[in-house]
Amino acid sequence: MLPRLLLAHRLLAAGAAPLPGRLPRRRAAAAMSAAALGNRGPATRLLRGGGSVDILHCIESWAPDEQRRAYEVIARFEQDGLDRLQIMPGASELCGFLDAKQIRRGLITRNVKSAVDLFHQRFGMMFSPALSREFRPYKPDPAPLLHICSTWNIPPNEVVMVGDSLKDDVVCGKRAGAFTCLLDETGRYGPHDSLPEDVRPDFKVSSLSEVFSVLEEHFDLSPVVSESRI
Repeated sequence: MLPRLLLAHRLLAAGAAPLPGRLPRRRAAAAMSAAALGNRGPATRLLRGGGSVDILHCIESWAPDEQRRAYEVIARFEQDGLDRLQIMPGASELCGFLDAKQIRRGLITRNVKSAVDLFHQRFGMMFSPALSREFRPYKPDPAPLLHICSTWNIPPNEVVMVGDSLKDDVVCGKRAGAFTCLLDETGRYGPHDSLPEDVRPDFKVSSLSEVFSVLEEHFDLSPVVSESRI
């Protein structure tokens, strides 16, 4: 299988032909979210009454002048975040692993394109496609992931979405029909089995380094041999 990786602040990966104890063989790809690769931009969800409110979705219902002012405030916070941008532990090594295994990687983020461009320039890790907030609709709508699958010309069930948000990344991946891997560094989501079925990811890791094991233990990463035609 030729693994492909999609990152959207999170990661996607898919496997190949069946091996004992592994998922069926399939071409692999991975998608990641920006938050899983580096420090976060401004929060785009607000806590309210024990739940959360999606700021970006709320802004879309406002009057044009109010939208403009809100986006200007968000842009200022994002610029402050870019000045302090750092790569997460294990991100560089994971990209090297994916390159060695010929696994594609893509990126999906709710940050602006300038943040993605700076990430590529500063750390030299390229993701293609890399979808920013300018691509609508946002996560958790499956549209960004489905767009990447279409660009790669592979079905969603041959892709793994890796991210640190249940409501955005995991839901996006599940709605698209992809495998999902939740990055939970602090354990805030609790045990894997305790998560509600509708948002429970296929895999749960506490660091990007653990993604190596997920891919190697559950997917056949051997390259796909092209069939010769006579």
